Amino acid sequence: MSPLAGEGAEGEGQPAHHQHETMIDLHTHILHEFDDGAESLSDALVMARAAVANGITTVATTPHGRGVPPPNSRYSVALIRERFAVLQTALEAEAIPLTLVAGTEIYGEAGALAALQAGRLLTYGTSRALLLEFPLEVRAEAAAELIFGFQLANYRVVVAHPERYRFVRQDPNALIPLIERGALMQLTSGALIGRQGSHMQRVTKQMLQHGMAHILATDSHGPHLRRMPDLAEAHAVACELVGAEVADALVLHTPAAILADAALDLPPPEHIRRWFGLW
Repeated sequence: MSPLAGEGAEGEGQPAHHQHETMIDLHTHILHEFDDGAESLSDALVMARAAVANGITTVATTPHGRGVPPPNSRYSVALIRERFAVLQTALEAEAIPLTLVAGTEIYGEAGALAALQAGRLLTYGTSRALLLEFPLEVRAEAAAELIFGFQLANYRVVVAHPERYRFVRQDPNALIPLIERGALMQLTSGALIGRQGSHMQRVTKQMLQHGMAHILATDSHGPHLRRMPDLAEAHAVACELVGAEVADALVLHTPAAILADAALDLPPPEHIRRWFGLW
């Protein structure tokens, strides 16, 4: 993958207009008629065009999946592969230059690891990395136990939207032991931009400035929810907060390494000295 133009040339205080045209989005609900994401193939193509216009060249298709899907769920690996193939064919027919990588946003619960190992859930593409989400009220200890279980089985864990979990909003420093043991934190672009409110933006900015964020992703769901690709806007905010080199890693270099099962050399997280907890 070609390096970014001017990569590493700018430092702290990089202006918001710093742009590049190669970004990887590791969290989307672009597969149509699947979960609460794209409601039709037409909507999926609208999302795809918006992603390309936003500078995104690769998206992971990560529908919600559970080891034992509830009765109202359409989830199955077979359906992922079917919808994936339909979307890929449509992208080619419409000449939309977007690469797809299959995956699952795995719900963190007992049995998830066994379901993954049995092939009922997916990692990112051919990698050993997976996207893991939790109930919003999950306890830090329970999250740690589930993450460690996947790691013991030689999987790399990417934690979806950590800024949403109650224990993180109470004290983001609770993430430090997880990060030190190799868990990667994926912030939602809309939260960093401020589209999810000032409190969520405050959490994400603090995490980013203290080395507790490793990836930015859109968690885009489609026009029906007004949750469209906005990675470039989040990248611009990150440039202002932590400089272009770190911002570029969040949207390209770290995601690329995750998909390739490559080694990562990440700075250690820093303790937030003052935190005022939930709003």
